[in-house]
Amino acid sequence: GAKILFCSRCDKRALCMPSTSSTNQGLDAHPAPALLEQIRGAVDDDVAHETSKYTWWSKHEGSTSERDRTFRSRRLALLYVAKRNSEQLCDYAESAGTDWEALFPTSGTHVLRPNRPFDLHAMLELGDDAMQEWCDAVCNAFSRYKVVKGSLYRYQPRPRKVVEAAELYAILQREGADAEELDHTRRQALLLSDIAGFD
Repeated sequence: GAKILFCSRCDKRALCMPSTSSTNQGLDAHPAPALLEQIRGAVDDDVAHETSKYTWWSKHEGSTSERDRTFRSRRLALLYVAKRNSEQLCDYAESAGTDWEALFPTSGTHVLRPNRPFDLHAMLELGDDAMQEWCDAVCNAFSRYKVVKGSLYRYQPRPRKVVEAAELYAILQREGADAEELDHTRRQALLLSDIAGFD
C-alpha cells in the first residue's frame, strides 16, 4: 500500500498522502501528456479564468488585493488556488500547533473531502465542481479560525469575448445599449455564476 508520510509544512502529526517519487520527478521535468490533460481539463477561451490574491495582517486591519494569474481552463485555476491556499492553511496549522484534519469536522457544513493538504493525484480524482467545493471549504477555514494574517487565493472568472472590427463598427453606429447587448450582458453574468459555482 501507499506509504503514509508526515506533512513537512503542517504540524508533524498531520498525515499527508504522498505522491510517488516518480510522479514528483515527472512534474519537475517532463510530465506525461496524459497527466497534463488531466491537469488542464476543458479549455474555454470565452472565459478568462483568473485568480485573485488577498493578503491581510493584524486581524485585517491592513490588507491588499490584487489580480494574480490567468489560466486557460477552470480546472487549471482551481488546482492553483487549491495548492496556494493549502500552503497558507498548513502554515496556520503549524503556528497554531494543531493538525490539518482537526481544522475540519467529519460531517456538516464545513466538511472537507478529501481532508488532507493538497496532493496532486488526490485532487485529480475530483471533478471541477468537487474541486471548487474543496477550495471554498479551505477558504472558509480562514474566517472560521479568525486567522490573524495570511494570503487567500480565489478563482474569479470573467468574460473574455474578443470584439472584431465589424462588430465594433456596428456598436459605434448605435446610441445607447440595445436589447441584444443587454441580453448578452445577462447571459454572461449567468455563465460566470454557473462557472464559479454560485447559486
